[in-house]
Parts: sequence; C-alpha cells; structure tokens
Amino acid sequence: MNTDYNINDHEELQQMREQIAALRSKLESQQIVSEKMILTAISKGVSKINKRGFIFMIAGFLAIPYCAWCFSFLNYSANFVIGTSVMLAVCFLATLYIHLGLRGVDISRENMLDVSKRVLRLRKQYAYWHWVSVPMIFVWGYFFYKEICVLFPDAEMRNIFLIAGLLGGVIGGTIGLIQHFKVVRMADEVLAHIRDLQE
Repeated sequence: MNTDYNINDHEELQQMREQIAALRSKLESQQIVSEKMILTAISKGVSKINKRGFIFMIAGFLAIPYCAWCFSFLNYSANFVIGTSVMLAVCFLATLYIHLGLRGVDISRENMLDVSKRVLRLRKQYAYWHWVSVPMIFVWGYFFYKEICVLFPDAEMRNIFLIAGLLGGVIGGTIGLIQHFKVVRMADEVLAHIRDLQE
C-alpha cells in the first residue's frame, strides 16, 4: 500500500512538472509574440514619422519657388521675395536636419537604446523649434505688413489684403501646429513601445 502511495505521488509530481513546463513554454511563446508585436509597432511608428517628415520636406521645397513666383507676380519688393525665400529655405533645411536622424533605421538590427535616443532627439528638436519659428513668423509678418502698406495706399484695399493675409496665416499656422503635435505624439508612442519592450 505504501508502494502504491509512492507511485501515485510520483505520477502526480510528474504531471505537475509537465504542466509547469507546458505553462512555461506557453508563457515564453506569448512573450515572443508580444515582443514581435511591440517591434512591429515601433517599426510602423518610425516609418510614419519618416513619411511625414518626407511630406514636410517636399512641401517646404516646393513652397520656395511657388511663394517667390506669387510675391513677384503681385509686385512685392525683391528684398521681401528674397527674405521670404530665405525663411522658407531655413524651414526646409531645419526639417531635413531634424528628420535625418531617423532615416534608414532598421528596427530588426538596431539597438533599441540607440533608436530611443534618435526618437528622443527628434522629439526635443520639434519642441525647441518653436523658439525659432515663432519669432521668425513675427518678423516676417512685420515686413509683410510694411509691403502691403506700400503696395496698397488705399485703406480699403490695404485692409482687405491684410485680413486675407491674416486669415491665411491663421489657417496655415493651425495646420502646421496640428501636424507638429501629430509628429510629437507619434514620437511619444514609439518611446512608450520601447519602454514596454525594455520592461
């Protein structure tokens, strides 16, 4: 009877070991699947940021000749046209520089610490860009106002163009801010996924 008891104990112990091994194997496979899902999310996030940066660069590059042509056609001064082109070129080059750090990132091969540093760098530069862009817009707005005053001495026409310029600036600024915060949010999501992977 004692022998039967020992045999039963041994069988139960063996079954428990098998169940624990199966559970461990299942948990490990779930962890691998979870890691793959997080890596896919990081890869998609970085790809979206790069695509958005590429669109910004194309739009910024095309804006330089387009705005130069428009302002020249409307008889704005050469100094204003050149100043506007320089401002747009600075914006284009800044966008290129900010997004350059994430170009060619291969999530499957890169160290996640390096990826997080690159994404964090982009996010910080996006946050600091306001310290340059806002004063630049105010300076440009001042010269735009002066140009309108010279081109349209008649108060009624001048006010129409000023209101149109202000409205265009508000719409453009709102679109720009929305896009800006979308990229910041994307960067935050990528950083959150990297933190999940490291835990």
